[in-house]
Formats: sequence, structure tokens, C-alpha cells
Amino acid sequence: MACLSIAVVLGADVFFTVVGRTALARASDAAMLEVMAHLHAVADRRMPVFGVAGLVGTGLLLALGPQVRVLAAASLAAQLLFLALYSRFAKPINVQMISALRTGAESHAARALQVRWESILVYRSILLGIALCALLLALTKEG
Repeated sequence: MACLSIAVVLGADVFFTVVGRTALARASDAAMLEVMAHLHAVADRRMPVFGVAGLVGTGLLLALGPQVRVLAAASLAAQLLFLALYSRFAKPINVQMISALRTGAESHAARALQVRWESILVYRSILLGIALCALLLALTKEG
């Protein structure tokens, strides 16, 4: 379950890295703000379940799989670094974009927020890739 949960979040980040960034760059400021504010609002409510499942599953493997402790610890560390990046950079931007849409603020300012949000996508994807690979390796050694 942890692998699948990490893969869901990784897939979302890779999608936005590869497809979303380019598509949003071609959209008007107002359209970009409307779509991304709604996406952030929904994702901030629904995606944490996947993050928690990944962390809990990895934590259980760390506790119950002594022969794979190093790999499980590496996966957990990568997930926690991802969470730190999200909490420090992405979440505050999500809140600002949602607020801008609700209050009718100038949409051109949202473009700069979106660029900042996108600036950590590659790092987030790398961290989750490391987390997933370490966890998969741990599971192959465990079995």
C-alpha cells in the first residue's frame, strides 16, 4: 500500500512537471488561476491520505523489517523531505491562489505564484522517486 500511495503522489508531480507546466504557460492568467486554485483546493483535501499511507506503511516496514531498515529509512527520509518542501513552499502558495480566486484578486500576480510552485516540482519528483525505489528494493529483499 505504501508503494502505491507514493506512486500516486509521484505521478501527480511528474504529470505537472512534464505536461501541466507547459499547458499552463499557454493559458491566460485568469484561466490558469481559476484552474489551479480549484485543483489546489481539491488536492489539498484529497492527497494527504496518500502521503499518510506512504509514511505509515514505510514506518511499519522500518519497524518490522530489520533486514531492510536502511532502505526503509532512506524511503522515509525522502518522504519527509518531500513533505518539508511541500509544507514550506507549495502549501502556502496553494492557500494564496485559492484566496486570490475567492476574493477576485488580480490574476497576473497568480502567475508568479504558479511559477514558484512549479520551481520545486522536479525536486519533489526526485525525492518521491527515491522514496519509491528504496521502498521497492526493501520489499524485494524482505520477501
